[in-house]
Amino acid sequence: NNPDNNTVMSISERILLELNYPFHIDSWSINISASIGISNAKDSGFDIGKIITQADIAMYQSKLRGKGTFTTFSIDMMEKSQRSFQVANSISYGLEHDEFYLAYQSKVDKNQKIVGFETLVRWTSKELGVISPVEFIPLAEQNGKIFLITKWVILRLCMELKDLLALHKNPLITSVNLSAKDLKEPSLINYIKTQFHRYNVDPSMIQFEVTESAYLENFDHANIFFKELKAIGCTLALDDFGTGYSSLSYLTQIPFDTLKIDKQFIDYISISKRTNLVTNTIILMAKALGVKVCAEGVESWEQFDYL
Repeated sequence: NNPDNNTVMSISERILLELNYPFHIDSWSINISASIGISNAKDSGFDIGKIITQADIAMYQSKLRGKGTFTTFSIDMMEKSQRSFQVANSISYGLEHDEFYLAYQSKVDKNQKIVGFETLVRWTSKELGVISPVEFIPLAEQNGKIFLITKWVILRLCMELKDLLALHKNPLITSVNLSAKDLKEPSLINYIKTQFHRYNVDPSMIQFEVTESAYLENFDHANIFFKELKAIGCTLALDDFGTGYSSLSYLTQIPFDTLKIDKQFIDYISISKRTNLVTNTIILMAKALGVKVCAEGVESWEQFDYL
């Protein structure tokens, strides 16, 4: 048979639907998800290797869309796949040959005084040009290279911190983003301690940021990890608050010092009354919990004045 697209889509939907039901094994109820990639034998020249490769590429597109979906291969996916392969394979080279660098984004208080920085990693590849972190960070996470980047960022920050602080009279706190994958690395705490000692870094001047969803996906690991960080003297920020699970029950269990309001709320200040209400609630809640609040992506005086 040579099924048409509608038939293939119908089969895929049926497979996903059936796999969506829990599997009962002894006393356990197991839930799984599936990602389906579809390739056309005729379009692949009936080459079994190409058929499998294209189906595999399409499957990963389904995974990127959030699993539980199916995707049919198209030529542009091959181009994206080749680009992704190039970027992922260039990360190690880039780290070893100083293609990466740090940028420091200012954090200001209501008096417009700089009170800290967020450390941002940037990459200009000799071969591929400027590569956005929106592109290379997810690829690094998928290919197990995010920990290499995190270690590089921590090392470089420790090396540059003295010069950064010399530009400002007031004490500053500089933050570093952590990936969900980093929270599972048992060696990271010792690495941080080693670099702090090596470069004489005051831990109280370093804050580690983790997204709400990353924290909750690794709740047990994260709690142990951040308990150790707090013991060193570092502070913790909960990033992208309100965009993930947003369950208030876990807030009392996380030892965070700063709550960051996601940019998507800031963008709609004075546009959406509902957004204003949520933003106000987050600020009041943070104050009640005794933690600081940081608003991301303030781009207008109207937003600044409102906050």
